Parts: sequence; C-alpha cells; structure tokens
Amino acid sequence: MMKFNKFVAAAASFALAATAVGCTPTIGKGTEMAMTADGYDVSSGLFIFYTILAYQDAASIIQEQKGTVPTVKEVKASHIDNLEAEDWIQDKAVEYCANIAAIENEFAKIGGQLTSEELTEIDQIAEQKLAPEGTDIYSKNGVSKDSIKKIISATGSGTNYYGEYEYMQKAIFDHYYGFEGEKGCSEDELKDYFDENFARVKYISIDMTDENGDPLSDDDKRALRRKAEEYVREVNGEKDNMDKMFKMNECRSDYEEYIATQTTAAEDEETTTTTTTTTTTTDTDTTQTTTTTDPYENERLVQKYTTTTADETEDSETTTTEESDYEKADREYKQFVFDKLEMNKATLYEYDENTLYVLIRGDLRERMTEDDYWSDDYIYSLQLLKYNDDFTDYMETLAENIIPEKNSSSFKRYAPFKLDLSSLEPKQ
Repeated sequence: MMKFNKFVAAAASFALAATAVGCTPTIGKGTEMAMTADGYDVSSGLFIFYTILAYQDAASIIQEQKGTVPTVKEVKASHIDNLEAEDWIQDKAVEYCANIAAIENEFAKIGGQLTSEELTEIDQIAEQKLAPEGTDIYSKNGVSKDSIKKIISATGSGTNYYGEYEYMQKAIFDHYYGFEGEKGCSEDELKDYFDENFARVKYISIDMTDENGDPLSDDDKRALRRKAEEYVREVNGEKDNMDKMFKMNECRSDYEEYIATQTTAAEDEETTTTTTTTTTTTDTDTTQTTTTTDPYENERLVQKYTTTTADETEDSETTTTEESDYEKADREYKQFVFDKLEMNKATLYEYDENTLYVLIRGDLRERMTEDDYWSDDYIYSLQLLKYNDDFTDYMETLAENIIPEKNSSSFKRYAPFKLDLSSLEPKQ
C-alpha cells in the first residue's frame, strides 16, 4: 500500500538547470568573493562548497564508467564531456552558484525576508548537525559556518529542516503558487486536485504464505478466502459508513487472532512428543478481542497511477522498460482503486497470488480538516506536487539568463585539486 508522505515533494531539492558561462573579467583584487552573478556576490566559501560538490559529481560519473570509486589522482587525470576534469568541475561549480544567485535575486524581487524563527532554527540545526570546525571537508577548506547555514538541510522525526536557500525557495514558491499567488489555484481547486489524485483506502491484508514465506496448502488458502469473504459481508451489513470503518477494525482484530491461534496450534503440533497432556475446558470464553476506537486505523492514501513517457524523461535512454511483478501488481492495484472500487463498499481484491485485500474506500473530503489531511503541511505538499515542475521551469529560466563574472584570483586559489580532498579518497 502506498502511503502519502508529508513533504513528499519538499523533501527533494529543486533541480535547477545548468547555466552558460562566458569569458569574464576578474572582479576585485582579493579572493573573498569568487564571482558576481547577475549582481549577486558569491562568496568564496560558497564557491568552495560547490566545487567540492562538483568534484563528487565528477567522481560519480567516472565511477559509473570504471565501476570503482576513483582516487583524486584518477579524477584529476580524467576528461568529462571533452573537458579536463578541473575545467569541468569549475564549470559545474559556477552553474551551482548561478542557480543560488537566481534564488537570491528572485527572493529580493518579491521582497522576501527570512523570519526570526527561521533564522533561529537554521542556527540551531547548524550547531547540532555541523561537525566540529576543522574536522570536516568543508571547514578544512575554509567554508565558514555562515556559508553552510545557507545550504544545510536535515531531516528528523518526520520534520524537514531547511537552510536559508531552501527557505528562500519556499517563499518564492508560495509567492507565485500559494492560494494568493498569480500562478496558483484556489483552496477549493486544490481540494479537487487532492480528491482526484488520491484515494482514502482502509484495508485488511490476508497473507497466503506461512512464516517461512512458503505458500499455504490449498485447503488453508480456501479457508482464508472464506474468512475474507465473510469479512466483506459483515462490513457491508452495516448501514452507516462510519460503522463500516469500525467493523473493518473488528474484522482485522479477528483475523489477527485467527492467525495467532493457527500459529500457536502449529507450534504445539511441532513440539508434541510422547508425553501425554491433559487439558481442561470450561464454558468461559477467555479470548480477549481488542478493537481500536480509531475509525482511521490502517487507512492509507493511495496515489493515482500515472505513466511517464520516454519523451517526458530527459535521462531516458530507452523507450520502454520491462515491468517487474511488483510494479505490475502495484499498477493494477491503483487502477482498481480508482476505476472499480466503489465508495464505502467493502470489496475482496486479489493483490497477487499470495495476498488478498479486504478493501473499503472512504470519502477523502471527510478528512480534509486542519488537524488531519488539510493541515498546512498537507496543503504545501499538494501545491508542490501540483506545481513543482512549473516552478522548476521558472527557476531554470532565471538561471539560464545569468552570465557570471568570475574572479580569476579566487578560481586560481580555489582550483579543485588545490583543495584538501583527502577525505574523499576511496577507503582501502
């Protein structure tokens, strides 16, 4: 079952395109600033950071070609896209810096300001996440904490923490694609989008294999299928939709107890010896049935299946790829949920040869409340899901129009292979 993940789009970096870099004059006499991009001064600390990142990009390309992690010496001796590695790495670092210049300039254009809360959080995360000064590759090469704070990103306990640039991107996105934005949609339209692309599904998963993953006997499979069919009848026997959800909880508890009983019986049978045991039965049923009072227990959000053609995927090298058994089962399941699963009607569905589902689809709009599926996090995630491609295209266009002016002194001083890259050497 697919579970809708908060910040499903926000957790990923916005991919900005490469920019063209022309021959440019030296700016300034020192090396404090590495370049100027469309009026934004890029510090040498940021340039070093992105040079290291570009080196790692180069090493990954070479590793794909060679099959092994290259040494710094091997990277230095390599050519990428008909360029010497050093030139390729510096060009890539310039591209990264032009991208952040586009963010900085657009943030200023919309009158953006980081809040005191955001700045405090960034500082706290930097203190928690950064290694002691002088022990990591960045500080060893002169990248300051202030530079890292612009870029840092961390995830923990289900929450994303952003550096300055990610907060800036979020502000730019909100400006254009939020409910008040010129490129966005209304709240009602976003709810329609949510309802059209996601389904609220409650389920009981019935496993047709034993504890070793081997298929059950035909008799056992038939018994489980009869039990699943009985669950469907019991759920559909309820008249109120919420009662159907509670009945699903009861049926799931019954199934779990049944499996536990079967497992115990099998274990007892395996350990039976010549010892005779006497059991005493009573009329009292001591079985405890625990039924959750949460009607949304074991619900999942299922996202509508969509296809992406080879033409829509830039990096696609082939027009078709063979679909795995898992991918096929997942695709067919999603298509069933959206095309055939009736609202508020329990249905038996065969996911694959070893798994049955008892499914019921609820009204997603019932859960679109501010403390449930219509919180600020969900709203932002949906806006990203709907508009992230448009936003990326917009930022790419801004970045492509930037022609940076390089400080040749900085480029010479912080050339890739003058940096301390020892920590990136392959481990012996």
